[in-house]
Amino acid sequence: MTRRFLRASVLLILLLTTASLSNSALAGHEQGPTFSTPRPLDSSLMEAFQKNLSGSSWLMAEGLDPRLTTLKGNPLGREFPPQEAKIRGISPQAGGGGQGPLVPYRSPSPKFSRNILVTRDFSRAPFQTEPHLAVDPKDPEHLILGVIDYSFPGITTYNSIDGGATWEGPYQVKYPSGDLGGAGDPVIAFDRQGNAYAASISMNVEEFTIRNAVGDAAVSSIPISASSDGGFTWAEPIASAQSHVDTGPATVDADGRTTYELLLPFLDKPWVTVGPSSEDPDKDVIYVTYTKFLTILPVFFLFDVEAFVLVPRTETSIELVRSEDGGLTWSDPVTVSPIVVSTQGEDAPKRVVQGSQPAVAPDGTVYVNWMDSTDDDSFKGRAEIYVARSEDNGRTFVRNRASDFNELPFSPRNTFFRYWGATFPQISTGPQGEIYIVYTGLPSEKKTDDGDIYFVASTDRGETWTPKKKLNDDETNRLQFFPSISAGPDGTIHAMWGDMRDDPVETRYNIYYASSDDGGKTWIENARVTDFPSNPNHAFPGGAFIGDYFTIAATEDDVYMAWPDARLGEFGAQNQKIAFARTKLMPLPSIFLSPPSGPGGKDITIQGSNFQPDQDVFLEISGAVVSAVRSDADGRFTARLFIPISGEGAHDFRAIDASGNIATSSFFMDFGFDNIQGSIGDIIDQLDSLDGASGGQLQSIQDSLGQFQTTLEGVEADGDSEGIKVWMVIIIALIVAVVASYLGLLAGSLIARGRSA
Repeated sequence: MTRRFLRASVLLILLLTTASLSNSALAGHEQGPTFSTPRPLDSSLMEAFQKNLSGSSWLMAEGLDPRLTTLKGNPLGREFPPQEAKIRGISPQAGGGGQGPLVPYRSPSPKFSRNILVTRDFSRAPFQTEPHLAVDPKDPEHLILGVIDYSFPGITTYNSIDGGATWEGPYQVKYPSGDLGGAGDPVIAFDRQGNAYAASISMNVEEFTIRNAVGDAAVSSIPISASSDGGFTWAEPIASAQSHVDTGPATVDADGRTTYELLLPFLDKPWVTVGPSSEDPDKDVIYVTYTKFLTILPVFFLFDVEAFVLVPRTETSIELVRSEDGGLTWSDPVTVSPIVVSTQGEDAPKRVVQGSQPAVAPDGTVYVNWMDSTDDDSFKGRAEIYVARSEDNGRTFVRNRASDFNELPFSPRNTFFRYWGATFPQISTGPQGEIYIVYTGLPSEKKTDDGDIYFVASTDRGETWTPKKKLNDDETNRLQFFPSISAGPDGTIHAMWGDMRDDPVETRYNIYYASSDDGGKTWIENARVTDFPSNPNHAFPGGAFIGDYFTIAATEDDVYMAWPDARLGEFGAQNQKIAFARTKLMPLPSIFLSPPSGPGGKDITIQGSNFQPDQDVFLEISGAVVSAVRSDADGRFTARLFIPISGEGAHDFRAIDASGNIATSSFFMDFGFDNIQGSIGDIIDQLDSLDGASGGQLQSIQDSLGQFQTTLEGVEADGDSEGIKVWMVIIIALIVAVVASYLGLLAGSLIARGRSA
């Protein structure tokens, strides 16, 4: 077998290793059917499984991740010709939206703050996604936001110390030395001492040999980076779990044919949490869960030369590791879910367990939930949600079913983005050990609705569960997706999700919110959070991916939310930022004019604050854009602007940034064109009465001209502008010409009268 064939087989399996397969009983480890017809190793095998990966890994398998071109010849995904890449929307594009005065018009929400765009661009791929928020238990206004950022090979974080009003970052969380790069799925957690932990996926390619053949395969690890300064610096990552290619024992069948097993594991979809130890309440334990895909590839050699494979099978399971020393060392993996097995093939149903999350109750009880696609195949039919409970720090677990629902397909029918991850249950525990779960499912009563938000709860440690309750209260059949949930210290349950109810085209989504103060029995009316909707088609790549989750975090006094936001792509190139809002109001954008009044035709200074950082700000007078400046990293700007001569009185002044923030003020012009027009009119009225004028009337006209000239000279002195001098000369020249003309007419009239007399 040549290296070329095995390389193809293994890159097929990169995510084959992540597959979603089927056929096994929930409690058992049952092998699927084996077919006798062999086939050569072929890279097309990978395509049957890669959709079941978490979104970030799927992007790499599809060749859609813009970072792949830098990863040593793109070993983890497909490359596309330039024209096809352009069609698929994956060609790099410069800059973001808002390259002109067309900006999003914000419609404020009555219950939430204005929206802040947290992330910034550092490359020609201005896209960030999959946000996750964590709140420092020692300071509820200290937040860390983790994101996938396509400007960097690993994940990045942003920090706020004022409850999200302002942000600092990005701070890079590096992947392990020797790996090819990070794949995403960022999750952040704090311990009770204020130390922060960041989890993600890191990917590599590992060489292997089987008999006389050599090849390589994609492998992954779940690195954890710690920060002792609140997320401003991150330590070198330590792998909490990692996969390695292995070979099983050789077997000989009845025909004397020796078959080898190539074991290709891949770890996907991590989540991290920290909670008190059930054995020592003063001690914190870090828990990490993930999905393990183990593809088993039976290989035999024909005439000891060329390798062939029988039908592969893939095992999937949810595993947990823990650390009791701040992430320095990690336990061996514990299998939390059943191991489900599926075989490859066009007609073979594929079953997967995916999307786990751990949560720790105040008494140290550990809960882990996940989605099981069941034996009717993934992306269709019925799915189930399970919750496992551990009372011994994650060493052993008891499993219970929490809910069942109609599983989502890969993407909805009205948009292109992958939303299957919305079926992955989001979990939170309450102050009394209550367990709350939200997820997206297809409503059975509406065949035209591609997703609603459902909630279930347990108050008896997961033994029994409430019937599922729909949280979105719209009466439409429009899509809701990617819910997130957080129980506050007072027991109030807070939930948020993406929602297309407001868009008759069913393309743009807003973020909606609901809460319950009675354990989920009743919920307040849904409230819109966003002040501008997002169109996934204006995000990357070509609208195909906006992440697998949104995020919410509740404190005693506030609720924080973050989500992918595409508003900057509305009027420019594709762009996706991470937006943030909270229940408390934000400081509003403001501008200060110095001086605030004076004559037209002079320079004034404009200072702005609380605008979107690093964005164009358009300066507008009386509805006309007269200049543009750039805000700094703190959202401030200073500009000097020439005010043209206009009418006397107040003139509206606005500053509008590219994300739609607006601040207004006014400039009072105490001398303008109407003053000039009035003065000229007075002089002309006096000139019109010159017929038979007395010396006193002529003196009055002369006094008026002198007063007008003095006024213009005063304007020049105040305005300090060459433009005023030019206007003054022109105006005086016009007046002199008018007066001379009238005096000439008067002289002619007097001469004519004298002759006639």
